[in-house]
Amino acid sequence: METGMITSTTATPATTTSTATPGGALDKNSFLKLLVAQLKNQDPTGSGQDPNAMIQQLTSFSSLEQAQNTNSLLTGLQGQTSGLFQAQTAALVGKTVQVSGSSFNLASGSASMGLNLGTAANVTLTVKDANGQLVALIPEGQLNAGNNTLTWNGKDANGVTLPDGAYSVGVSATTANGTAATATTSMLVKVDSVSFKNGAVYLNSGNSSFALTDVTKINA
Repeated sequence: METGMITSTTATPATTTSTATPGGALDKNSFLKLLVAQLKNQDPTGSGQDPNAMIQQLTSFSSLEQAQNTNSLLTGLQGQTSGLFQAQTAALVGKTVQVSGSSFNLASGSASMGLNLGTAANVTLTVKDANGQLVALIPEGQLNAGNNTLTWNGKDANGVTLPDGAYSVGVSATTANGTAATATTSMLVKVDSVSFKNGAVYLNSGNSSFALTDVTKINA
């Protein structure tokens, strides 16, 4: 069987020059040029030629063309699927979702958040504004292990109502024996809009933005 080299001693300029990708591997266009040049410059009826090799080369050419068509079809289907997915995520606008993370949006002087504790613990929340300044220290007392729903009235340490906007919360959770308890926060936010960036989907609520992958629950 032939090794893929051109067996004719006469070659056109196109057969003497080929483009190789780094590492010596031929790219798709170079492979096609080399294969076409080989088919043009060999006589399957001539002496020393193997007809079976000629058939294999033609089959390879046909298979490569079919693979290219399949890739084009898959690219088109991927675009259609992406558009359908974007249309579906737009239906989240107006819904309330639970998002993992420490950032949340204070709206109309009220905010709620979820807190999951690995074990029962005494909990204190620290709230910071968008500039990272501590604005409130909220002692929640003893909370049970598992999911807990907490609310904040939007007031600072002096009882003054803070303006609506983006805030973040930190958690200090201590067990009865004084060790730190595992604590994970999540926020309940109302989706105002949906945006798409670099192939990712983001849910916007007020001045805050959350990745769709961080959503753990969607409320009706």
